[in-house]
Amino acid sequence: MEIMTKEKDELGTDRRRLVGHVEVACEAILGTGTLTIAELEKLGPGDTVPLDRSPADWVDVRVNGKTIARGEIVTLDGKFAIRLTEVG
Repeated sequence: MEIMTKEKDELGTDRRRLVGHVEVACEAILGTGTLTIAELEKLGPGDTVPLDRSPADWVDVRVNGKTIARGEIVTLDGKFAIRLTEVG
Protein backbone atom coordinates (compact mmCIF):
# COMPACT_ATOMS: atom_id res chain seq x y z
CA MET A 1 0.00 0.00 0.00
CA GLU A 2 1.39 3.43 -0.96
CA ILE A 3 1.71 5.97 1.84
CA MET A 4 0.57 9.46 0.92
CA THR A 5 3.24 12.13 0.41
CA LYS A 6 2.07 14.13 3.44
CA GLU A 7 2.37 11.03 5.62
CA LYS A 8 5.88 10.38 4.25
CA ASP A 9 6.86 13.95 5.12
CA GLU A 10 5.42 13.63 8.62
CA LEU A 11 7.29 10.34 9.18
CA GLY A 12 10.55 11.94 8.03
CA THR A 13 9.98 14.94 10.29
CA ASP A 14 9.25 12.68 13.26
CA ARG A 15 12.41 10.67 12.60
CA ARG A 16 14.49 13.85 12.39
CA ARG A 17 13.09 15.00 15.74
CA LEU A 18 13.99 11.65 17.29
CA VAL A 19 17.54 11.37 15.97
CA GLY A 20 18.50 14.91 14.96
CA HIS A 21 20.47 15.48 18.16
CA VAL A 22 22.43 12.21 18.03
CA GLU A 23 26.17 12.70 17.47
CA VAL A 24 28.03 10.49 15.01
CA ALA A 25 31.75 10.03 14.35
CA CYS A 26 32.85 11.78 11.15
CA GLU A 27 36.24 11.09 9.54
CA ALA A 28 38.06 12.54 6.56
CA ILE A 29 40.21 9.83 4.96
CA LEU A 30 43.15 11.27 3.03
CA GLY A 31 44.47 7.87 2.03
CA THR A 32 45.86 4.66 3.43
CA GLY A 33 49.30 3.15 3.72
CA THR A 34 50.94 -0.05 4.89
CA LEU A 35 53.83 -0.34 7.33
CA THR A 36 55.57 -3.28 8.89
CA ILE A 37 55.74 -3.46 12.67
CA ALA A 38 59.48 -2.71 12.44
CA GLU A 39 58.78 0.44 10.38
CA LEU A 40 56.04 1.48 12.80
CA GLU A 41 58.38 1.11 15.78
CA LYS A 42 60.96 3.36 14.10
CA LEU A 43 58.55 6.25 13.45
CA GLY A 44 59.39 9.55 15.06
CA PRO A 45 58.64 13.27 14.75
CA GLY A 46 59.36 14.49 11.21
CA ASP A 47 59.04 11.07 9.58
CA THR A 48 56.55 10.60 6.76
CA VAL A 49 54.12 7.79 6.01
CA PRO A 50 53.39 7.39 2.27
CA LEU A 51 49.73 7.16 1.32
CA ASP A 52 48.03 5.65 -1.72
CA ARG A 53 46.59 8.95 -2.99
CA SER A 54 48.02 12.16 -4.40
CA PRO A 55 47.20 15.61 -2.95
CA ALA A 56 44.94 16.24 -5.97
CA ASP A 57 42.78 13.17 -5.25
CA TRP A 58 39.48 13.28 -3.39
CA VAL A 59 39.03 12.83 0.35
CA ASP A 60 36.48 10.28 1.58
CA VAL A 61 34.09 11.48 4.27
CA ARG A 62 32.96 8.63 6.51
CA VAL A 63 30.29 8.54 9.18
CA ASN A 64 30.51 5.62 11.57
CA GLY A 65 32.88 3.88 9.15
CA LYS A 66 30.65 4.26 6.05
CA THR A 67 31.67 6.54 3.17
CA ILE A 68 28.86 9.06 2.67
CA ALA A 69 30.60 11.72 0.56
CA ARG A 70 33.76 12.77 -1.24
CA GLY A 71 35.37 16.15 -1.49
CA GLU A 72 38.47 18.26 -1.71
CA ILE A 73 40.56 19.81 1.04
CA VAL A 74 40.21 23.58 1.44
CA THR A 75 41.00 26.05 4.22
CA LEU A 76 38.29 27.90 6.11
CA ASP A 77 39.17 30.54 8.69
CA GLY A 78 42.71 29.18 8.94
CA LYS A 79 41.58 25.57 9.47
CA PHE A 80 41.30 22.62 7.13
CA ALA A 81 37.83 21.83 5.78
CA ILE A 82 36.34 19.67 3.03
CA ARG A 83 34.29 21.03 0.16
CA LEU A 84 31.90 18.23 -0.76
CA THR A 85 31.84 17.33 -4.44
CA GLU A 86 29.85 14.08 -4.21
CA VAL A 87 27.22 13.05 -1.65
CA GLY A 88 25.48 9.73 -1.46
